[in-house]
Amino acid sequence: MSQATDDRSELFLQFSQRKLTTLLVIVLAVGAAGLALMLTPTGTVWRAVSRISLVPVAVAIVLIVQMTLRGRRWPPDSPEVRMAMQDEWRRTNMNRASRLALVVVLLAQWPLALVLGFTQIPAPRGAMAMAMASITLGLATQIALFLFFDRE
Repeated sequence: MSQATDDRSELFLQFSQRKLTTLLVIVLAVGAAGLALMLTPTGTVWRAVSRISLVPVAVAIVLIVQMTLRGRRWPPDSPEVRMAMQDEWRRTNMNRASRLALVVVLLAQWPLALVLGFTQIPAPRGAMAMAMASITLGLATQIALFLFFDRE
């Protein structure tokens, strides 16, 4: 493989790590906003909290738009992208991150159920809060572990 393709592959890997780091921030912001909505009581305070919790969602949308409009575009059929997607090391890292994220989510279910079970929120809201926490925890764990395993 030529030196130019190796350099372009390194650029693509740095590009994808930046995107994944931004995605991790977005997942945490939207997850926190969703949890805030699920755990606040309904009524007049809830309206104010729902407006405030839309701020992280708006920031996430701005980051997504900025990620897609700014920067370099990598065509999916380029040799660098194909090489990175077929790399066994990256696939192994993603599989390890997926398995560990599943274990973390499964281990977190019992404490989450206990914490949300003893709160004074209605059962449907508690179930939605548990779902939001599980999804956020799973996605954030998988992305963070992949970034950790994929470092050099």
